[in-house]
Parts: sequence; C-alpha cells; structure tokens
Amino acid sequence: MIDSHCHLDQEPLFSNINEILLRSKSEGIEKLLTICTTINGYENILKIVKLDKMIYGTFGIHPHETSKENIQKEQIKIEFRKDNKIIGIGETGLDFYYNNSKKDDQIKSFESHIEASLDLNVPIIVHSREAENETYNILKKYEKENLKILMHCYTGSSKFAE
Repeated sequence: MIDSHCHLDQEPLFSNINEILLRSKSEGIEKLLTICTTINGYENILKIVKLDKMIYGTFGIHPHETSKENIQKEQIKIEFRKDNKIIGIGETGLDFYYNNSKKDDQIKSFESHIEASLDLNVPIIVHSREAENETYNILKKYEKENLKILMHCYTGSSKFAE
C-alpha cells in the first residue's frame, strides 16, 4: 500500500515523524509521498526524504500560495533536482473556492509547473477545486504531450474525469 498524498512537512506531522513512520509500517504502508506546498516546506521535505527509504517527495507551490510565492519553470526544475527522491511536481493547480490567491497567479503557476514536469518527464500532482473548466482548458493545451497527472482535491464532474 502507498500513501500517494501526505504532508509530512506540516504540523503536527513534522514533529511526530518517527511515530508516523512506525505506525505506517505497522499498518502495511510501503511508501509515503510527501507533497510540497511552499518553498519553506520544501526545505523540510528534503530532510524528511533522507529519514527513511520509504519516503519520497515532490516540489511545488500550492494554488493558495501563488500570490505569495511566484516561481518559474526553470526554478522548479532546479529545486526538483536537489534530491533523487523528489519524484514529482506539485502540489499545483487551481482553487477558486477560497480567495487565497489571484486567479491569474494560480494559472501562471500551474502552467509553469506543467511545463517543468514535461521537461523533466515526471508526474504532476494537480489540485482542482471549483475550477473544473479552467483546469480542463489548461490541461487540454498539453494533450499532445506525455503529461502524467495525479489528480488531487478533485471537485469536478464524472464527465471531466473522463
């Protein structure tokens, strides 16, 4: 069993990481993928992936953070390459339910993350809440590319899922 989306860099998980590892192993979890949401959180993720062979990570800026943290494709690629246990790009995407970041900032960030994932040939972790049409239209632009997508926080229709 694999936990494909956790946030071990955030509290209270970060300060209880050893307990979480023991409990995960006792429940049969073989791998944990800790998902990045901020640049500061990434520093903790780089430490966490070194703690145990079962932990892997990603690099990305959550849509809620895009008005505070603006990052371009080349910087995403640099951060991604800091450790070979960083295996995906994200969490990224669009969240129009909360008003934490401007739509334009979210869209620019999402596209930068997608382009970096294509350049690196790695999966992208997509967060989509109350942004079904916009998410679809952005992803549609890359339909001829070999985009690998893990959808997370999905509030869309079954038609969109297809």
